Amino acid sequence: MDWNLIPIASYVFFGLFVLASIVHLVFCYFEMERCRMATKCLTTLFLSIAATIALPGQPLVYLGCFLGCLGDAFLLKKHKVWPFVSGMVSFLAGHILYIIAMMRLCEPLHWGYYVATVLWIILFPIFGVHISKRIVHQKKLIFGGTMYFAFLFLDLIWSIILCSKGMVNFGLLCIFGSFCFIGSDMFLTWTMFKRDVKRRDFYIMASYLLAQGLLVTGLVLTYLIR
Repeated sequence: MDWNLIPIASYVFFGLFVLASIVHLVFCYFEMERCRMATKCLTTLFLSIAATIALPGQPLVYLGCFLGCLGDAFLLKKHKVWPFVSGMVSFLAGHILYIIAMMRLCEPLHWGYYVATVLWIILFPIFGVHISKRIVHQKKLIFGGTMYFAFLFLDLIWSIILCSKGMVNFGLLCIFGSFCFIGSDMFLTWTMFKRDVKRRDFYIMASYLLAQGLLVTGLVLTYLIR
């Protein structure tokens, strides 16, 4: 890996992402609500800019991250239905772009991979909706939430496929990032619909920011060495 391939400006904005994340998590830990809300969107915005500079020819990666930033903005008011739904749609679109980016990295692929992916998207909500009903009591959100988690787990599945195709070094970052995403969103769902906990936002954002950082970094570096 020739690290000189990455422009200095990309390192600068990635550093700003790390710094903004630390500051934001401090605000979350001490439950400083106004400061937390003011810094939340800066984190993924800096990360998306870093990805854009490092990999300008791969919009799937940096647009996926930017959609996460947009989702962060919507979820500032996550206890209202439409901001929550808008945030979920933004994150879903971002995950779809990440998955397509991984598919492109794995090409050429046997057609069976695509069939299996479509079957997963169809079958996961059918079986997963029964679990969702036990947690989410708003009927309008059950199917959408289950569909969202179908794509969230697809991130993990395609990260594993990415590693199986020989791109292990940075593909592992995508696997760990996917696990963090799943954990973050499961905890978010639990605290919203079952039982709230103290310093909820700290735990959610710590795992979420780690997830975005690992996934985006893994995809950027894998594209650069491909």
